[in-house]
Amino acid sequence: MRRRLAAILVLTAMLWLPAVSTAPIVNAGSSCTGWGSTRIPPTSIRVYRTTGPHAGTVQTVDFKTYVEVVLAAEWPPSWPTAALQSGAVAVKGYGWYYSMNSRGGSGSGGCYDVIDNSNDQVYWPESKSATAGEVAAVEATWYESVTRGGSITLTGYRPGNDVACGSDSDGAHLFQHSARNCAAAGMTADQILQTYYGPNVALLKPPVRPAALFLSPGSAEPLTALSSATAIWTEEPGAGTSIASRSLALQMAAPIDGSCAVDRWLPASPPWTSTGASPQTATGLKTGYCYRFVVGLTDSASNTAYAVTGTLKVDPLAPTASFSNPATGTIAAFGNPSATVAWTESPAPGTQIATRTLTTEYAAQPVPGSCAGAQWLDGGTTHAASGPVMGGLVHYDCYRWRLTLVDTAGHSGTWLSGVLVEPAS
Repeated sequence: MRRRLAAILVLTAMLWLPAVSTAPIVNAGSSCTGWGSTRIPPTSIRVYRTTGPHAGTVQTVDFKTYVEVVLAAEWPPSWPTAALQSGAVAVKGYGWYYSMNSRGGSGSGGCYDVIDNSNDQVYWPESKSATAGEVAAVEATWYESVTRGGSITLTGYRPGNDVACGSDSDGAHLFQHSARNCAAAGMTADQILQTYYGPNVALLKPPVRPAALFLSPGSAEPLTALSSATAIWTEEPGAGTSIASRSLALQMAAPIDGSCAVDRWLPASPPWTSTGASPQTATGLKTGYCYRFVVGLTDSASNTAYAVTGTLKVDPLAPTASFSNPATGTIAAFGNPSATVAWTESPAPGTQIATRTLTTEYAAQPVPGSCAGAQWLDGGTTHAASGPVMGGLVHYDCYRWRLTLVDTAGHSGTWLSGVLVEPAS
């Protein structure tokens, strides 16, 4: 369904605005960009250009830049703040949806998520740029998302008519001119979004304080390291803030009776710290010692929070494993009651895998669509080789798998998969 509507023709006394409608989905569930979170916006989006010097090609565009340019093209900068903020969420949600759900389009440069014209949203960076007010609206709502049934909903919008606030609401579109009247009447952006997309949508907000989820190494039982370890994590800023700084440190301890369940951790020797974003790799780990990472996140409101990984025990002779589904260090959307868990495994030279134990771990989502701060529980074990189908996955839970391999020389290694979030998120 194309967005140019006959109703636009009657807006003779109003500023014309482009509009976004719900285009048909092809190959729903697949995607080009392949984004998988309802909590963290995509980092980029692939846009098919029909105008400008790049016409006919597919560009990979910074997602925040994309949202700012589209908002500048689709919303008058003089409108009330709440109207601009609700528009920023609608623009972002539309692009976010198609970064997760592909219609199968491709052009010179590969697949694309959206087109730069009124078939989707107007992205003309050569002639449109956001004002300070529009940039502020995007920043204020950046970590807010609109979901329905746990999944990102397609936030269409249309110009509509200059009628009473919410009188033309259809549950699928934000009608811009009547929404402006909502803002003029004192409604907040969230109230406007609920009015137009319906009471059955959830507006996911960032946590009060910053939060981190370590994907590798994860929390709970000890994992195995060789001579290096890579920390991979996701970050969620507090409401209305951004991450201002981070500090990552490596700690170590001598095991007690072979266990890393120790009471006292010391800075790693030699010391290792980083202020960089995920991922970060520490090298030079010592055989037989236990290690863990600690990350501290400070947001722009000076709130600081810490997260700690599970422990790593260094054994270069241990068998190794690598998960391909869900891949280690990733978090993926998933909306099915079962998943096939797959991995490859490699014994140390001169040995064979003697036993394997695959443990399902699950956690209730602390906030819908997020696993940050989740408390993981044991969901049962199997001794199957790679490829078992794990059933009974429940909506609004997080899942991951822990594999322990023991070889014929008596060395053991424990490895963690990526995370699945139910339903698709």
